[in-house]
Amino acid sequence: MGNNEFLQDPVKSIGFQMYDVTLNLNCDNAELVEYLESLMPGLSKPTFASPDLVVNARWTDEPHERGVSLFPSSKNLNGIGKRMQMAKDELVWFDTHRDKDMQLRFRRENGKTIFDVAYCYQPSQKKLVKYPDFKHKKYFDLARYLVFFPIAWHLERTRGWALIHASAVAENDRAVMIAGPGGAGKTTTCVALIAKTNMKLLTENLLFCDGNRIYPVIEPLRLTDESLALLGDNLHGLETISVPNGLRTKTMYWSPEGQSLSSATPAILFIPQFSQHSFVEPIQSEIACEQIYAMNRLTLELNDYYWYTAGLDVLWPSPGNAQKQLEVLQKLSANTPCYSLGINKSAGVAPVVDQILYYMDSPTTVLEVKQ
Repeated sequence: MGNNEFLQDPVKSIGFQMYDVTLNLNCDNAELVEYLESLMPGLSKPTFASPDLVVNARWTDEPHERGVSLFPSSKNLNGIGKRMQMAKDELVWFDTHRDKDMQLRFRRENGKTIFDVAYCYQPSQKKLVKYPDFKHKKYFDLARYLVFFPIAWHLERTRGWALIHASAVAENDRAVMIAGPGGAGKTTTCVALIAKTNMKLLTENLLFCDGNRIYPVIEPLRLTDESLALLGDNLHGLETISVPNGLRTKTMYWSPEGQSLSSATPAILFIPQFSQHSFVEPIQSEIACEQIYAMNRLTLELNDYYWYTAGLDVLWPSPGNAQKQLEVLQKLSANTPCYSLGINKSAGVAPVVDQILYYMDSPTTVLEVKQ
């Protein structure tokens, strides 16, 4: 299904499912498919008879002239700027400025939404020196375009969910959210929280929100050496992932309790930053909304997602969709106590955990924070 005319034999197929959205992936690189299956074991399934989405992925290491489409076209496409061609229900993105070696095509066929991804693997010697396992780094990067981004877009369009760059832990149905850009201490703080309490990890890096509840995105934890130093022995049974990840500065782990797609109600939200002095300060809901929205745009994964869905919005515009995304953030920040959280690296994460637990129990009482 999905007109695989640009794929090379043999083709391996696998299914993925998240929040009842089903996706079939057809790919001519069996190693890439096996990598994705290992990276997302809770989401991979046998192929579906009638999936919501179809993704076709071509991987080639044959030299290719950049700026020339890898997709055979069956329609008269009109040019959209320098990098795109479009017709009714089809858009070809043959020179993406995110990755010069990746091309995208969005289309609908027989009522199915189809995402075609073509990747030409031709790394420079500089890349191979910087990333000795560069192939698996590309596998990790392509996981977004092959599985996560199509499903996230479908959830955005059909349910009005918004993506937020945040970590979260939960005690029963009450969740602590820690939102911020990469390197702000989100994952480190969450791991320290679950080490000291009975809380469970909801999500490590990204979550969906409808304004009232949050919905986790299942993915491995990624910790830098700096985070590991802050945590010390408080790794709470995290298990190193044996899958090659190609990440130069981070190590991936599985949560010991595992992760599920169970939703929770946000009870409190912190926006962290590293500081010479520890502090906790309340943030007005309107300011918190603006900060969350700004940090989403500053974050690589979500910036890439916004760029990716911009092409889909050009092809299939949905009136009011952009406003609905902002309304989710406004509702979340209006209904959830929000705080700025200063993390003093020299003091470690223990004081931070104590502050979070205090404010979770007494969100309206100001705690005198020791400097």
